[in-house]
Amino acid sequence: MTNRSSHRAEPTLERTLAPPTARRDTLVDQVVRRLRREITRGTLDPGRHLVETRLAEDFSVSRGTIREALTRLASTGLVEFVAGSGHRVRYFSDGDVVEIGEVFAALEGRAALHTQLPLEASIARELRDIAERMRGLRVPDDLDELLELDRSFHATLMGHQPRSKLFDAWKSQEPLLSLMVIPLLRRGHSASQDHAARHLLLLDAAMSGEASKLIEALEDHYHQHE
Repeated sequence: MTNRSSHRAEPTLERTLAPPTARRDTLVDQVVRRLRREITRGTLDPGRHLVETRLAEDFSVSRGTIREALTRLASTGLVEFVAGSGHRVRYFSDGDVVEIGEVFAALEGRAALHTQLPLEASIARELRDIAERMRGLRVPDDLDELLELDRSFHATLMGHQPRSKLFDAWKSQEPLLSLMVIPLLRRGHSASQDHAARHLLLLDAAMSGEASKLIEALEDHYHQHE
């Protein structure tokens, strides 16, 4: 069982940040991306306090930049703010990840009942393109791109059903989608070929024209982490 209060030796962080113009993003974006990668792959272990001054020195940025990055990460659930001690890496058990998967399976399964199936050809092409772009990506090196493609796939699928409140409920949980990759990393999976294949299975189910098949595929997709 993971000891949340004890820590391994100080982690080796990737300290070099690319110039903002290289990716057309801000220093905050870059810090968020780097910290998320380090947290997800376990370099920053659960329970570790994220000291603003230390991180600012490591990344050669201001404390304000670090503070904004940590606030963003807190909004996604990867870190938490503890009164009196600041931010720390949030602990997620395998059971927590399974439960999060159940929430997404339930929301997207409900949406499947209201989605016009089979999907229009243009939507199917868009989803297939997103899934195919996952091939060749590796985690944690390509983690950010993989997470963005995963989010885009599910958001596109959810966006083609008419229940706005249902979509709003999904959007409120969307930041937790990134946690679904944690079990893959824990099991030593680095290639994303299976990630692409699993999303193509969802597309096949959506193109079957039967909501029941899509619901079953969604349950398999999210419950695989058990």
